[in-house]
Amino acid sequence: MIMNCTVKAALTAVALLAVSRSAAAQYHEGSVINGGSVSGSVRVVGDVPTLPPQPVFKEHEVCGDTMPDERLLVGANGALRNAVVSLVNVPSGKPLPRSQPIVLDNLKCAFVPHVSTASVGQTLEVHNSDPFLHDAHALLGSRTLFNVAIPKGRTVRRELTEPGLVYLNCNIRHTWMHAYLFVSEHPYHTVSGDGGRFQLTDVPPGKYTLRVWHEMLGSVDREITVEPGKDTVANFELRAAAPETP
Repeated sequence: MIMNCTVKAALTAVALLAVSRSAAAQYHEGSVINGGSVSGSVRVVGDVPTLPPQPVFKEHEVCGDTMPDERLLVGANGALRNAVVSLVNVPSGKPLPRSQPIVLDNLKCAFVPHVSTASVGQTLEVHNSDPFLHDAHALLGSRTLFNVAIPKGRTVRRELTEPGLVYLNCNIRHTWMHAYLFVSEHPYHTVSGDGGRFQLTDVPPGKYTLRVWHEMLGSVDREITVEPGKDTVANFELRAAAPETP
């Protein structure tokens, strides 16, 4: 049985936030000489449940009557999309991509993309492509980072100053709308895409903990070694059946 996703995500968010805060002041930017890469895939094993569409309560002319449930997107051979993949406690490496904004759109009554990653110092741009009002309520743990209305065609910008797992929803009775943004103190993070694949580049040689997190299936850590000029392959499996909460 799948664990209650809200409870599980909240518990994992606390753990991720604690790790990120402990390392936030330790990351040093610089040139990476003869760096390596980390690549692989994330897949689900076990009986994968089919999540029913989520009901829509308003703006049916744009949203339709139901919305696909993006909390568990599984492709061929269990390939898992929307899993956050990141290195843990990286002391130094390539510069942070401060000039590259992270774009989150309100499109046909959905946050697009559903899961994304960013680095401290980047700017989050929340745009509204729909012809009506949306709201972006961002929480870091139980604390509200911002809660702003976004009129049609407008964009709201917020600098990302703290690491952690940010949960976003829309409070204008668009109850099915939610998204996650993982903010890291370093630039070595990504989201699994087609085929569950991921890649991290320009990683300084050394030993690291590689973490995979998914909003319904929890997290898995693995110790890896990145060698100069080489690609380290790390494939992950997350079980579809999670224990029930106590």
